[in-house]
Amino acid sequence: MHAVVMTELVTERLRLKPLQRDGAAEMVEVLADQALYGFTGGEPPSLTDLERRYTGQAAGSGDPAEQWLNWIVRLTATGQAVGYVQATVEPEQTEVAWTIGAPWQGNGYAREATVAMADWLRSAHHAPLLAWIHPDHVASHRVAQAIGLALTAEVDDDGEHAWRE
Repeated sequence: MHAVVMTELVTERLRLKPLQRDGAAEMVEVLADQALYGFTGGEPPSLTDLERRYTGQAAGSGDPAEQWLNWIVRLTATGQAVGYVQATVEPEQTEVAWTIGAPWQGNGYAREATVAMADWLRSAHHAPLLAWIHPDHVASHRVAQAIGLALTAEVDDDGEHAWRE
């Protein structure tokens, strides 16, 4: 597998900037609402936890057959961070995920950012896309459909369903 070189992605309203550890202080506020974890479980990260996570993500998986790509989603007009999109690139598939902070949901940012990421991934890497989504998370179903994914019969140990190209 050839390494995918990350780049900043720009849409009409958003800038997707490659993740850096120094983004943790701002993102801890974006990820602070407990409602974000209703479908995925867990709880809002502390600054220390997020700095540790971002340091690890920036370092990469350690597996030469796998690459982690993470972007912070920012509003173009203000630079305000509103969420993130991410991809785990493997030879056979590229697993994608997205989160938009609660105050910014309902504006189409998840769709816009995820479409930009998916289009870029397809141009940079040919492995089919996959997302794991809770069966009741209708907003994420719509995002998956917007990037051309379809619901499959696969279910993981957490009860999330596979959406694939």
